[in-house]
Amino acid sequence: MTRLRPASGVAVVEEGGVVYAASLPDGPIVVLDGGAAAIWVEALDGPRSTLADRVAAITDAAVGDIRADVESFVDELVRRGLLTEREPDRDRSAAARG
Repeated sequence: MTRLRPASGVAVVEEGGVVYAASLPDGPIVVLDGGAAAIWVEALDGPRSTLADRVAAITDAAVGDIRADVESFVDELVRRGLLTEREPDRDRSAAARG
């Protein structure tokens, strides 16, 4: 499953429900709050395939109503170089299973 994480060289600060993200050293600083901050936090917390479901669960929205917007927003964060996609590390997964 594809996971998301901050791209290399991106600094992130989360404070008071607001996410500040910037490509260093030149920025700009992107400020995410409300639903945008919720999407960012959830994007880093599980597989991309279930992201809209997780956002719907914490916002009491219908997943069908938000799925396209969530995916579009994440695509924009990837395009802007703030998030990047990665496949799980198979070696780490095998080690965790013992």
